[in-house]
Amino acid sequence: MARQRWGRRIEFFLTTIGFSVGVGDLWRFPFLVMKNGGGAFLIPIVIFNILGAMPVVYLEMIMGQYSQSGAVSVWRVCPIFKDVGYGTVIATFLFSIYYAVIIGWMLLYFVYSLFPKLPWASCDNEWNIRETCIVDRVAAATSNVTANTSPANVTSVLTTLAPTFSTVLNNATFSYDVTLGKSETAAEQFFKYKALMLSEGLEVLGGVNWPMFGCLVAIEALCFFCIFKGVKLSGKVVYFTVLGPFVMLFIFLVRGSILPGAVDGIKYYITPDLRKLKDTKIWAEACMQVFRSIGPGFGAMITFASYNKLNNNCARDAVLVCLMDLLTGFTGGFVIFSVLGHVAYRSGLKISDFQQSGFSLGFIAYPEAANYLPPPQLWSALFFFMSVFLGIDSQFPNYEIVVTALKDEFPRLFQGKSTVMTLGVIMCAFLLAIPMVTEGGFYLLTLVDWYAATFSVTIFALIEVLVMSFIYGVRNIDQNVFEMTGQRVPIIFKFCWYCLTPLLLLVTLGFTVYTYTPPAYKGYVYKPWAVGLGWVIAATSLVPIPVCAIYALYTTPGTLLEKLQVNLRPNELWGPPADVREAESKHAQDRLPANEKSTITTPAFNTRL
Repeated sequence: MARQRWGRRIEFFLTTIGFSVGVGDLWRFPFLVMKNGGGAFLIPIVIFNILGAMPVVYLEMIMGQYSQSGAVSVWRVCPIFKDVGYGTVIATFLFSIYYAVIIGWMLLYFVYSLFPKLPWASCDNEWNIRETCIVDRVAAATSNVTANTSPANVTSVLTTLAPTFSTVLNNATFSYDVTLGKSETAAEQFFKYKALMLSEGLEVLGGVNWPMFGCLVAIEALCFFCIFKGVKLSGKVVYFTVLGPFVMLFIFLVRGSILPGAVDGIKYYITPDLRKLKDTKIWAEACMQVFRSIGPGFGAMITFASYNKLNNNCARDAVLVCLMDLLTGFTGGFVIFSVLGHVAYRSGLKISDFQQSGFSLGFIAYPEAANYLPPPQLWSALFFFMSVFLGIDSQFPNYEIVVTALKDEFPRLFQGKSTVMTLGVIMCAFLLAIPMVTEGGFYLLTLVDWYAATFSVTIFALIEVLVMSFIYGVRNIDQNVFEMTGQRVPIIFKFCWYCLTPLLLLVTLGFTVYTYTPPAYKGYVYKPWAVGLGWVIAATSLVPIPVCAIYALYTTPGTLLEKLQVNLRPNELWGPPADVREAESKHAQDRLPANEKSTITTPAFNTRL
């Protein structure tokens, strides 16, 4: 059966943009820029984007496009590492389980934004603890506090930064900092006691949060209808789900820029503090942000590129995807800080009082700020509508990665059953996500997020670069690209694959390990058995690599050296099918000089062994 193709090249480009540009670009990147020297932070971000992210994205696109296969079957290039593909699929599936719940929270907030009165705008709701509730930190600072707010609450509200909660959103880790003080804003209490219905801890899962359950069903159903017919359908869906959020982002940018005080917020955001560039931690954090934002190691670029025609220009797409991811995050900062500048202008607070990111920004700070943008329901609804679609753009590709891998590995088993298989994958993810929409589900989600993909995807990306550069060989990659497009790999990419990109991935992995702390949320400390469970989750995608490599060597006949030679060389299935090679690479050959055409008529199967 012929492999599906994107209807147009723009569909591949939009899908890759949708996967890499997630809510992390809107909720975390602006905070990092402000925290790490303003405009000066863009210097390491741009450097690592060019020397780190672009080479990995380009390499993954080449792997997928030349092999015409997904995240598992692509490892025919080096069979001993095939289980890196299985690990990638496992990590991606684990991520998709809880990411759907996070998008569900956004959908819930969107629904509540349509109410005549925003539920996080007051302390007189049934879920509020009125003795400790304040309307917002602006009201506290200006003494325009509700009758239920005590003076002690007012003095404590501005001390709101302490323990860390991290979550991966569109391949980015967010820090959620909350005080242990007694006072809480109405938005904080809505998030905890209404949206999450938060229990005392992981040991008390409690009952199902039915509104969130309904949102989870809606998100999973939407993902199914986006991909159940493969890329022929999903390629059309992205015209709306990717371009729509960009239109809304532009609307927010225009609206925010004309607000009083917006200029002060933008100045605070982009004013460079070059002194901070002396801090090596900032460079390490920039490196980590770039890789986690783009998402190498998840198998997405490999999977999407496998549906390209053989003569597609991967270099162009890789550069554009990385630049769009960078520009979107930077533009999102203008949106966020123009609004925060306006709130600071109206309240007399300093913009530094709003230094929050991740959940704290998306579900607490922004809903508070929306109260100052008439009409607040409109701007709150638009913000969460945009966030839902940014999340969906990153979520349904996760399922596509898993489905494609299964179809490629077991073609006879799943031939003609693509819809059923897609439904099965999404149903499995949905059932496993149900415990995360219970009253204690937030603690479970935090635990899974803390360990599921934090270490593994960086390791997978590092193995990809090392195997393709030093075992398969950059010379063979260059020949593959020449066969497909008639062009050579730019020398800057070759240099990065050999040296810089592996080094930057090692820095990212090392910084992740160095900054590791056990999971925690506010005053709740995870018990040893829960931390142990987290490490088991982390191991599920990593353990298969050595185990299956040993099995591959054991089952291969010959001496140890012969076993290694067989398993380190591409097997006979590596490369595009013969009919695809003849039909599509011929377009590249037609553009070549006559004396070069003969050099690309056979696949580059030889390695350096």
